[in-house]
Amino acid sequence: MKKLSRNHKVAAWCLAGLLGMFGLAYASVPLYRLFCQVTGFDGTTQRAEAESSVVLDRKIRVYFDTNANNIPWSFKVEHPVQNTLLGKTNMIYFTVRNDSKVPLTGRASYNVLPEAMGGYFMKLQCFCFTDQTLQPGEERTFPVVYYVDPKMLEDIDAKNTKDVTLSYTFFPSQVAKK
Repeated sequence: MKKLSRNHKVAAWCLAGLLGMFGLAYASVPLYRLFCQVTGFDGTTQRAEAESSVVLDRKIRVYFDTNANNIPWSFKVEHPVQNTLLGKTNMIYFTVRNDSKVPLTGRASYNVLPEAMGGYFMKLQCFCFTDQTLQPGEERTFPVVYYVDPKMLEDIDAKNTKDVTLSYTFFPSQVAKK
């Protein structure tokens, strides 16, 4: 068996490094999304499996923001502000209407501000977990069930927060584009 020259070894290492960087770049978006979902980083809300077992006598104001980006839908919230207690389960309704003449599928992305609250805004039920298909002119109302986790009081960056904004933006679904 012929031994590789030094130049061939360097070229092989460079090729391996290039392939490794390409693989990391390809995986960076899903890995970052997973990191944000697990940690609440960058204002990403958390998905809860059960209601909070603790309700505190501490009020917090929740603002709701609605947007549609690159999809001809009207999107609004029933009440743009809710006052609640930490740990109390709440429900809010959002209405979406397809203003186009063709069926469209969209998905809502979401974010919480201030960012430190992302790990403490817990959603039990949300239309944002799945694609939504609306026929031309169709209007639907979707509930969101949530609570603000009292554990926020243990976080130095979140404990003094009095106001939280949950922002939704509907985009055309990536699944529908394929």
